[in-house]
Amino acid sequence: MTNFLGLLCDLDGTLADTEPQHCAAWLEMLAETHQLNYDVHWFEQWIGTSDRTVAAWLIDRHQLSVSVDTLIEAKQIRFHALVRTAGKGFSGVPEQLATISQQFPLAIATNSGRKDADVVVPALGLDRFTKTIVTATDVDHLKPAPDIYLLAARQLGLPADQCIAIEDSAPGGIAAKAAGCYLIGLNDGVTGADEVVADNAEALGRALALLLK
Repeated sequence: MTNFLGLLCDLDGTLADTEPQHCAAWLEMLAETHQLNYDVHWFEQWIGTSDRTVAAWLIDRHQLSVSVDTLIEAKQIRFHALVRTAGKGFSGVPEQLATISQQFPLAIATNSGRKDADVVVPALGLDRFTKTIVTATDVDHLKPAPDIYLLAARQLGLPADQCIAIEDSAPGGIAAKAAGCYLIGLNDGVTGADEVVADNAEALGRALALLLK
């Protein structure tokens, strides 16, 4: 049995209940600025992917005469406003993070960009538990590539195969396993999960139990 020494957590959908704000920001922006009327079901396919991936798909699909960066910026303005007013965490997660962070190194490993993480993390008070936050902005290859998890583990001073990862998406699961992490999935859609714990706080509790072994 591997002796686990640290925890690497995804952000959106794992520590932060912000997927609804990501969805609303995309839908509002596309309707207002490009007269594209998508719905929640359309957004579900993009959970766990980066804004850059979504923007590139939209530009190609609709032949939009804007850059990827311009489209992302328009979405981010709406997302940041929504997070500051309606962003929230998951029940029990802060308590679990407080216990874990007092005993073990903890990092956030997210496919969100640095600008988004710099809003979400303090808005939800997650900066109380770690200063180690690796984002899509920090690597060349996003999830499902392992780069974000490998860098997060390295910043904690640990081999990735001695870390537990918690994820809520297929791309995130692929990334965590490719990095060598033990993977706790939050749903059956998390590719390669070593185990599935459907409640966010309970998943953190399970991670703590593994760390304490």
